[in-house]
Amino acid sequence: SGSAVFDFEGTGPELHGNLNAPPAVVYSAIVYTLRCLCGAEIPLNQGCLAPVTVKIPHNSLLHPSATAAVVGGNVLTSQRVVDVVL
Repeated sequence: SGSAVFDFEGTGPELHGNLNAPPAVVYSAIVYTLRCLCGAEIPLNQGCLAPVTVKIPHNSLLHPSATAAVVGGNVLTSQRVVDVVL
């Protein structure tokens, strides 16, 4: 049993293009990374994030406003989040 904090404070503002990633995509990238790093199986459900704290500033690349385009963030930006977390 342990815990982790993923702090994305300082992330740039949301973009006018489509590389923004909603928080759900960020959480998915974090779960993927944790599964890669742990020697044990981690279930793919919300419970596996119970000991994890994620800090993402609003209106940023990783937590854009409701009107921001996000399609490219689902692939490109999420892979960069994995790179940063690793």
